[in-house]
Amino acid sequence: MRHPGFGTRLFRSQAFHYQALRTMGHSAASGANPGECLEAIGRIRDEDAESWYTAWHAFGERCEKLSVAEGDAVSRGKSLLRASNYYRTSEFFLPPGDPRRLHTYRQSAGSFVRALQTLKIPHKIWKIPYERMSMLAYYLPGDEARPLILAFGGYDSTVEELFFWIGHAARQRGYPCIMFEGPGQSNMLREYGARFTHEWEKPLKVLLDYAEWEAPELVKCRKVLLGVSMGAMLALRAAARDKRVDAAAGLGGFFNMQQAALAQLPGIGRWLFRLGLSGLFNRLAQIKASRDIGRRWALDNGCWSIGADSAFDLIVRTGDYTVAPVAQDITCDVLIVRGERDHLIPSSDSAQYRKNLTRARTYKEHLLRAADGAGEHCQAGALEQFHQVFFDWTEGFSARRL
Repeated sequence: MRHPGFGTRLFRSQAFHYQALRTMGHSAASGANPGECLEAIGRIRDEDAESWYTAWHAFGERCEKLSVAEGDAVSRGKSLLRASNYYRTSEFFLPPGDPRRLHTYRQSAGSFVRALQTLKIPHKIWKIPYERMSMLAYYLPGDEARPLILAFGGYDSTVEELFFWIGHAARQRGYPCIMFEGPGQSNMLREYGARFTHEWEKPLKVLLDYAEWEAPELVKCRKVLLGVSMGAMLALRAAARDKRVDAAAGLGGFFNMQQAALAQLPGIGRWLFRLGLSGLFNRLAQIKASRDIGRRWALDNGCWSIGADSAFDLIVRTGDYTVAPVAQDITCDVLIVRGERDHLIPSSDSAQYRKNLTRARTYKEHLLRAADGAGEHCQAGALEQFHQVFFDWTEGFSARRL
């Protein structure tokens, strides 16, 4: 639909438009149906989080009911995949303290597991001990001669959504894939309150140690670490420390989180932050957040997942989330894929990657164009174009390593 002055968009609000496009884009992996998405969108009032929740949750329930109706197993299983994704979408803009967040996440995760079972997709579910908590991972076996893809999300994804980002595409091509979470994400955040860590080599080490014990065929397997969005930066940080990683790829990730966050602020906000005027900065942040659901969500989600107690504190804490301190220790193959019209990642980050990753075995950057429909953050709505770039690169570095 076309809004005057806003081009072809699903909503005038950038936050609602992007998240709706993200959900609809998962149709390529049976995670959505465009007709269902458009009907849900038609029931939503722009920037109204409650109507967003109600509309998407209703379609999650509808798809879950379809899974127990008459029909073949493939159709019922795919309805559960859609239910999982619609439930995930519905909780997105709810406040962190809303009890529906945990309940709806459990509905999403439960639907996903039942989908794997109904579709008879070979898999193992690992609940890995991690600092008195449990770190969830899904292992989808594949051709042992192919590299193992280790995938995780970023600032807001769930481990189940990774099936739509990469897990399904990996299965289609015969790649083994582990989709996992870490502190600050998904099950660990919602069930245990675990906050993000910039030392992503810690959850990666726990995951790899466990995976190589439970699935010995993975010990000698070449390993590709894929981080989505904020996960791109975390993937590079982890690859710098754990040399079991043969290659690291980032989908839509920033080089320095603090710089990316400051770039989203008006000039006066950056000025107040640099002067350390936390009171005025927090007041300005609250005013901006009250007028824009995207800013409000980013602030609330950051304080929740990173563990900050104010907008100023959040920006301070993001200073640890940067590739810079470990850049010279990154010696594996690296791929960075970005969108031409990414509304979250500064275009200047490309120069920072090229300038700092001088010791990478190989470095490749790929820009996907808005004119081709792939210019959004993380190629939302056009993931197949990312897959073409990613798997071509994976095949290439694999051939060189043989």
